[in-house]
Amino acid sequence: MTEKELIARLKSGDEEAFNIFFERYKNTIYNFGLKFCGNREDASDILQETLLNAFKYIKNFKGESKLSTWLYRIASNACQKKKISERNVVSFDELEDNQIHFLNKHEETPHITFERKEVERLIQKAILHLPEQYRIPLILKDIEGLNHQEIAEIMGITVTNAKVRLHRARVMLKTIVEKLLQEGKNG
Repeated sequence: MTEKELIARLKSGDEEAFNIFFERYKNTIYNFGLKFCGNREDASDILQETLLNAFKYIKNFKGESKLSTWLYRIASNACQKKKISERNVVSFDELEDNQIHFLNKHEETPHITFERKEVERLIQKAILHLPEQYRIPLILKDIEGLNHQEIAEIMGITVTNAKVRLHRARVMLKTIVEKLLQEGKNG
């Protein structure tokens, strides 16, 4: 089923279309929520809120962007709302080792596998330390693979601003990683 057909069926209230919609986008939104919030429970809440709001407001979707872009925007708003309302401490213990894959995994020795997982864990921890306005574009670009235009649409900012935030996020991430590495050496 094409995206346009799915949208039309969703707008008509077709329950089967909602099931297709859910299956098509659940992993994408869940993983975004997990990367943003850092724990499974919040990621599940983000998934539920995003898909319910999308279904509730699908009649307002004009099709000026891709459906996935619109969903990321809803998920981004849900993440920010959750952070503001809870102001909770992020649980790093619940992060799955396979959620972020920054490094190539060709035939690794156990030592290399251990080091790669430690680097991935460190980077995920550093990402969670970024302010939301920088964390969102970093996740969307470097992990989800969206382009600057899509990020701008999701965040409701200009393309230039999306590029600036992404650049700042990368600079901050480098600083945070260096700080965490230094703390690891001293601690």
